[in-house]
Amino acid sequence: MKYTTKVFILLFSMGVVLLNSCIKEKYNTPSQVTPIVDFTSTLTISQLKSADLGGLILIGDTLIINTTDTIINPVIQGIVSADDESGNIYKTLYLQDNTGGIQIAIDKTSLYTTYKKGQRVFVKLKGLYLGNYGELTQIGYTYGGEIGRIPEVLINSHFFNDSLPGATPIPLDRTISSISGNDMNMLVRLKKVHFKEVGSVYAEVNVSTNRTLLDSTEAVSIILRNSGYANFRAELMPKGQGNIVGILSAYNGDYQFYIRDLNDLENWDTTIAFPTNIIDESFTSSLGSFTQYSVIGAQIWLNSSFGDETFAKMSGYASGYFANEDWLISKPLNLDNYNQEIFSFRTAMKYGTAGDGTLKVYTSTDYSGTGDPNLATWNEITTATLSAGNYLFTPSGDIDLSGITGTNVYIAFKYVCGTTGVPTWEVTSIKLRAKPN
Repeated sequence: MKYTTKVFILLFSMGVVLLNSCIKEKYNTPSQVTPIVDFTSTLTISQLKSADLGGLILIGDTLIINTTDTIINPVIQGIVSADDESGNIYKTLYLQDNTGGIQIAIDKTSLYTTYKKGQRVFVKLKGLYLGNYGELTQIGYTYGGEIGRIPEVLINSHFFNDSLPGATPIPLDRTISSISGNDMNMLVRLKKVHFKEVGSVYAEVNVSTNRTLLDSTEAVSIILRNSGYANFRAELMPKGQGNIVGILSAYNGDYQFYIRDLNDLENWDTTIAFPTNIIDESFTSSLGSFTQYSVIGAQIWLNSSFGDETFAKMSGYASGYFANEDWLISKPLNLDNYNQEIFSFRTAMKYGTAGDGTLKVYTSTDYSGTGDPNLATWNEITTATLSAGNYLFTPSGDIDLSGITGTNVYIAFKYVCGTTGVPTWEVTSIKLRAKPN
């Protein structure tokens, strides 16, 4: 009995050793396979883009470029410059060579798992389409007679990785004012730029959102296009200045810029302060950040429009002339957080007399935010230029409010009229810009 037990234990131990040996042998880490392409490209990306004649082109065995040269079995190659890993780029592959960049629309997500930044890719073009979307040349497929995405089932027939991912293309150094059409779909570094919407999220939830990049002069800007599905969309845009790397694109003639992730912000210096908009109101669909308060009369401030202009409008006329006192009051402003505050707006007037005092502009540091504004102390801004009439929109000029401090500051437009000489006033383009402390 003891002998049998010993034999069993010995056999069991040998089995465990053999099993472990098999398991280790079976699950050894496989060697990495390096993809090798055994064909060559026949044209450059720049040559391919020159074949776009403004319509949808089905690429066949041959492709005519520059209206004269014929390319047989057209193939391009390029390095992946941007991928969709962060979610800011959607179903799109960007390739570039030393002649240009191209956007490729593919109906597949998580392209980065196969086509990582720095990966060399060869594309067999026969059976694909060349066209433009928003006036920008791209490779894709037909969809409703327009350029669309390449179906996922066609990917393996057209796209071939060569070797393992290497270095990402070196960005082109540009300023906003120096970019050109030759830079389209290329990886670009915009130098010395800052965000206009400091402190705002990069994008609203599930909505592609346009933000603004400005150069150091604030005279030139470009759209920063952010996806509402990007993994950084809820981060706040920082103050300061630096460089930003991304893909230069365009839509219907407007330049747009796409970053790949927040690592594309380079050498950011948050100690550099630029003016930001504390108020930026043109009353496009409502009174926005302003509220109205009527002291006398049934008429009130309302948002309105004429042609391309939108504005807040006030008149004591409503099938008759009525005495009114009506206030258009800003949100509360914490000016202790800012310095060098500059205020401006535009006004238009009709049926009144220039300088008749029917519209005045004030600031207050003790208004409660609700109720009759006459219960607070208001200081008139006397340096503003107002419209002289005939509905001619007139800039107020830049008004220095840097001498006003407080955590509860209000700006207000006060309209008054009797029952004669009743004017109509329109106010728009209200801006208060200041440097954050």
